[in-house]
Amino acid sequence: MKPRIALALMTLLGTLAATPRGYVGVQVLTIVGMHSDAAGSQNGIGAGPLLQARFGGRRFAAQIEGIPVVGIPRQRASAAYGQATPSVGIFNGEAFAAIDRDASLWFGLGETIYNQRTPLPAQNQTVSSRLAGLRYALAYHGKLRGNRFVEGFFGAAPFLSGTDHYVTDNGAPNVDKPERASEIDASLAYGWQRNNTQWLVGIRTVNFAARFINTGEPADRNVGVGPIVEWRRLLR
Repeated sequence: MKPRIALALMTLLGTLAATPRGYVGVQVLTIVGMHSDAAGSQNGIGAGPLLQARFGGRRFAAQIEGIPVVGIPRQRASAAYGQATPSVGIFNGEAFAAIDRDASLWFGLGETIYNQRTPLPAQNQTVSSRLAGLRYALAYHGKLRGNRFVEGFFGAAPFLSGTDHYVTDNGAPNVDKPERASEIDASLAYGWQRNNTQWLVGIRTVNFAARFINTGEPADRNVGVGPIVEWRRLLR
């Protein structure tokens, strides 16, 4: 995360946490999608928990979500890479402000960070990267009858930057490739509340595309969609 953005977000979180009005929770996300790069395309299914926290009041709030760097279940071996088993970590953080009278529509600014590491046995290499950039977000929370509600979210990080590091294990020179990427994710969920607990079920989609700066050739492309189940513990 860029130091100034990280410091501002952490300072806001600390201030809002002093008088907590928000939640902590976890979202279980299952993605069915496609990964493509210069060597071809692969289809697959992945799942993982995203830890979440939100602090704030009626007009201002801060929210973070993330998953530590974890291994994705084994993918089908390919002729180009061999039995690659990628590991990925994600962090999203935003500071939000309500933009309507009822505080149902919120606009946010923050940061997105992607960390990944993938061994490529057929090429005697391991590639790792860290991409980061400014994130824009739009969130909606609409109340329904009783303790039910609906939520929508759209987030975009149009300029993620970083470097792919190719480290060899056969004595060949290591290679660094500067990279630029963009990411979009969106979700729609139906929720209900009982006492201090909320449950949500819905759907989420992710679209990530990267390109090498020096050559202009495409790097990774990941597109997927899948169901979400989320649990929250409200902070009073």
